[in-house]
Amino acid sequence: MKKKLFYAGIVFVLFTGCAKVKNQTVEQPAGHNDGKLKTTLMTFVHPGTVLTKPQLQYAYAQAIANVEPWKTTFANFQSNYASFLSSAYTAHAHAQVGRNLYKADYENDAMAMFVNGVMWNMTGQSQYADKVVQLLDAWTSTCTSIQYPDNDWQLCNGYGLHFMIYGADLIYNYPGFTSVKKTNAKNLFTIFYNYYATYATANGKTNPFVVSGWPSWGSSAGKFIMAYGIFCENQTAYDLSLEYFSRTAANGADNGTNVTAFLSTGQPVECGRDQYYAQLNLASFLEWAQMAYNQGSTALYDARSGVIGKAMEYVAKYNLGNSVTWTSVTPATPIWAVTPPITAISTANRGNYRPIWYMAYNYYHRYRGLSMPYTEQVIGSHVNEGQTATITDEVGYGSLFYCNSSQTVVAPPYTW
Repeated sequence: MKKKLFYAGIVFVLFTGCAKVKNQTVEQPAGHNDGKLKTTLMTFVHPGTVLTKPQLQYAYAQAIANVEPWKTTFANFQSNYASFLSSAYTAHAHAQVGRNLYKADYENDAMAMFVNGVMWNMTGQSQYADKVVQLLDAWTSTCTSIQYPDNDWQLCNGYGLHFMIYGADLIYNYPGFTSVKKTNAKNLFTIFYNYYATYATANGKTNPFVVSGWPSWGSSAGKFIMAYGIFCENQTAYDLSLEYFSRTAANGADNGTNVTAFLSTGQPVECGRDQYYAQLNLASFLEWAQMAYNQGSTALYDARSGVIGKAMEYVAKYNLGNSVTWTSVTPATPIWAVTPPITAISTANRGNYRPIWYMAYNYYHRYRGLSMPYTEQVIGSHVNEGQTATITDEVGYGSLFYCNSSQTVVAPPYTW
């Protein structure tokens, strides 16, 4: 991933650690109205980042009943991650990590935590949860920092270490994940989280804001901060991620200089750079919205009349070889290798697909009943279901995790 890009962190005084908050509910404003995302005190659901126990048990029931596509995707999931699921797999923890320091080690261990957490929720077999605990113990007793200042520290968090949070949350209710071990994990994740505040202070910023960088950077921050807020039951962090979403997606401007990731038509600003990076951005926005959904709120998925879903259709249409309209846009920040205004869509990596499509289709079509013909075509003939070169870029395996064909359609308060 090309670098020399920065987005701002968060005002330091808001970073308060893992304070537990109870008796909370979510207020879900209609995304097609003012788009503002508001919360009151809420009760956090565990597991409840990108996957919940009911999601995983539904998928597992389908797979062991030999129903497709769950059967094949589950077999592929186990096969592709066999080394992570092996009892012989051991941690590769380091005192400091970064995108240029032990990258493969922290990515592999983070994904190992995730896949073992998945298997524990599916099968109930304790060896999987014990593996997550073992890996977390190694990291909580060893890691004290990430490379900072470093051009890529944000990507270390948002495209790697966040999977440790996903994995930890998947075993949140496991008896062997004791309160002491859980506190140790929260303390480790707080180390990662606090770099956003350090960066904000160093750059004189007081709010989540894209200073210099593509939406795929900013969305990775929002995704990380929400995952952290959920696992640590930290209302401040959770609300901060909603504020960031409002700035980059829900309330994005269509005219003039703006920080939005998408125009209201669904046109992703990052499509002016590269199609594979545009999908990387969408992967983070989808995981971000899915986490809010798993916590009881549809507000992110439905923001700006389902702009994330419209963006998926836009990207699918273009990458399938069709023409799309392009509105010239001048982002508010400097952009890697592109001179604003961006007057044309990029052909770079056209037709190269990331495994992100089922998540969008599951929400916007299976749950909301909206038509997604181009996404359907991608799913039917092009989608890569497994991991990409950087295994922690996105969850993947959507035809296992995000393929609930039994949902009752609940029409949204908007149309496309």
